[in-house]
Amino acid sequence: MTFLKSWVLAGIAFAIGCTPALAADWGSVKDMGGVPIPVPAPAPVPTYDADSDWYVGLAIGAVVLDQANIDSYVTDSAGGVTPGLGARDGSDIGASPIFGLSFGRYLTPQLRAEIAIDYNRGSTIAETEQSDLATGYRSGLSTYQLPVTNAPTFDTSEYSISRSDTVKLSRTTALFNVIFDIPTGTRFTPYIGGGAGFTWRQMKRSYTETAKCVQTTNPDLPVPYPTDYCVNTAALPSSYSTSGSVTKDQFDFAAAVQAGIAYDITDSITWDNGWQMLWESNSIATTVPTVAGESTIAYKDSVLHQFRSGIRIKFN
Repeated sequence: MTFLKSWVLAGIAFAIGCTPALAADWGSVKDMGGVPIPVPAPAPVPTYDADSDWYVGLAIGAVVLDQANIDSYVTDSAGGVTPGLGARDGSDIGASPIFGLSFGRYLTPQLRAEIAIDYNRGSTIAETEQSDLATGYRSGLSTYQLPVTNAPTFDTSEYSISRSDTVKLSRTTALFNVIFDIPTGTRFTPYIGGGAGFTWRQMKRSYTETAKCVQTTNPDLPVPYPTDYCVNTAALPSSYSTSGSVTKDQFDFAAAVQAGIAYDITDSITWDNGWQMLWESNSIATTVPTVAGESTIAYKDSVLHQFRSGIRIKFN
């Protein structure tokens, strides 16, 4: 027992004696300092400031399908309407080029707004090339009056017509679009969008016509006019000619939907390929003279399918 007590007391004395040496080797807690703990860097937060989120786009394309209704008709002096010639079906108009410019800004990482201006050089929507094949009829007051009542009668002359008539339509559209980019985690980004604005359409028409009377008739005559007989009055000339050109400009409301896919070539340059369906309100028409009265070409209810390809450049 005496030995055990002596061993414990010796151990305590040794521990007390070592304490100053250990303190000298390790220093105080203050001298040791804190243990460094790695802290992850904060995730970058988009700022969308005015210096980095604007973009400009350039595109070329074509109207690949025109679903407009095109009417051609002739109105005679009495107000009667007969079908005209030369109007094309919308599907027969053919492709016409588009040149586009856009300027926009990213509102969020996926949502952007832009102003897009497109110029469509136009296409031929109606064309007539006829040589002595068409016939036209024109009525005028006759010199013959009914007996007893002295009521007036009317002569009608039939004409052989040669006519060249071409109608072209071009447009400039300005739309405010809102577009949603669908994230994929790759350089490919599909998108959908829509917008509204206005369309400025210009219709140009050039025409030349010559007509020659082949027969005049009057059902009220007691004796018909001879074969190949034609009267020659101011109302019913034996021959007729006219030529000229007209241009009509018109502003109307327009709306569109878009869809496409973009590819990020770099962080600042994007290759954009898209489709747009454009709707134009109201109709635009031109009316010119013809031997039978007035010839009208009307373009209305237009829905255009357009394809375009171009680049968007983001300002950094």
